[in-house]
Amino acid sequence: MYGFHDRRLLPAHFKALANPTRLRIVERLSESGEESVNDLALFMRMSQPRVSWHLALLRRGGVVTQRREGRQVNCSLDRESLRRFQLAFWEMLDQHKRIEVRKV
Repeated sequence: MYGFHDRRLLPAHFKALANPTRLRIVERLSESGEESVNDLALFMRMSQPRVSWHLALLRRGGVVTQRREGRQVNCSLDRESLRRFQLAFWEMLDQHKRIEVRKV
């Protein structure tokens, strides 16, 4: 059971995903598996500091992990964390039954 701890972090998780630039980074990492910050900056056509800023939000939201190799930082999706957040979100919804859509 995923509980209170994961639910408290859901806002940061969804904030990390609530930006088109960050979604493009996530999509790129899902295709490549792992990529350096510099390669992501080239792909995104953005400065390295700006990409690093987006990656920091993705890392805080439990979407991306980083591993340092000398001066190079490599990024990949944190698939286990993504799975935990999905389960925590669905568990929260199930506890309150399903979201009802009202016709207007």
